Amino acid sequence: MTEALPVPPSSDRRAAWLALSHCQGAGPVLLKRAVEMLGGPEKVLSASADELARVDGIGSMRAQSVLRTATGFDSAALLEQCAARAVRVLCPDDPDWPPGLLPIPDPPVVLYLRGRITRSDVLAVGIVGSRRCTLYGREQAEKFAAGLAQAGVGVVSGGARGIDTAAHVGAMRAGGRTVVVQGCGLEHCYPPENVDLYDRIVREDRGAVISEFPLDQPPLAENFPPRNRIIAALALGVLVVEANLRSGSLITARLAADDYGREVFALPGRVDSVASSGTHYLIKSGAAALVENVQDILQALGQGDLAATGPAEPRAESAPIPSPRDAVAGRPPQAGESAAPLRARRSGEDANLTAPQRKIFEALRSGPSGVDSLCEICSLPASVVVAELTFLQIRGLVRRGADQTYQPARNGKS
Repeated sequence: MTEALPVPPSSDRRAAWLALSHCQGAGPVLLKRAVEMLGGPEKVLSASADELARVDGIGSMRAQSVLRTATGFDSAALLEQCAARAVRVLCPDDPDWPPGLLPIPDPPVVLYLRGRITRSDVLAVGIVGSRRCTLYGREQAEKFAAGLAQAGVGVVSGGARGIDTAAHVGAMRAGGRTVVVQGCGLEHCYPPENVDLYDRIVREDRGAVISEFPLDQPPLAENFPPRNRIIAALALGVLVVEANLRSGSLITARLAADDYGREVFALPGRVDSVASSGTHYLIKSGAAALVENVQDILQALGQGDLAATGPAEPRAESAPIPSPRDAVAGRPPQAGESAAPLRARRSGEDANLTAPQRKIFEALRSGPSGVDSLCEICSLPASVVVAELTFLQIRGLVRRGADQTYQPARNGKS
């Protein structure tokens, strides 16, 4: 019997998703919760404020804000703009919606897309790293991306200068596919010098350029931490090529491993290289597996039979590499145990915390809190809270519990 093809969403349903994506007062986590509880995006828009307020985490004020800003939105006009720019709008009901985004708790409400995402693109690895990379980092990013592409594995990255761009270029040069996840709307190209690269990806049907942000959204700094979660979710694993301790790539690695259950790999650099201090941290803390060649990644992902066409690279040992979850002591981190055994050597008083970090740390001293609670207490957006919590964990000042709440580490002081 022939398998029935998935049915695309109706125009009304697509319009409802678009309206929700432009609402104010609720982010991806709460909107997904509302859609699931009320039975669809149209049901959310047609609900009363009291009904919407009963969704866990929304409440009366958020419900009123969501309905006020979403119900008056002109989805038809936006769809016309997208069509004029050859941009598709995907929503979670679409047959082409990336499968990796379905199970995560904070998926984008819609995706804007140039190019094409195919079923084969589920076999992909994210490659991330520093914008201010060294020549070594750029060469390795391009080399690993090319090797993955030759093995039939796609490359996902954020299109930023440095490691990201090198990864996209490496995949393209090897004849592979690549997906760019932008931290701005698709009317912008960031960085601007990548306009020809992105056009080639689309024109040659070699992947896609995607974004969850409205077409005219500029590349603001606060857009990039949430963008990282999409990179992590689209890939089977994430390779951090070169990153310092303040790199957003560590956010991508944490999301991939802790929140989405993906494999995380890291490429070592010079021991005295500040540019590789973040990747060395991931390796030493057991948060990532050290890799030396593409075959290491393929084996860890269960794709060891996909032979790269390039010359084989010798390994010092033939033993299989450890899982990224293996800690230094040879066991995975236990529930409630921080993945950052390298504790900060300074107390909170002289740790030079940023203003958002200090707000978050002070809030946690009153008791364990989750991301949603910290957003409300500190009056900070979720993207900022997630990013700063990651850096506080790296410095050994905060640890995450098994119940997904955060609290000061035992030796963290402020």
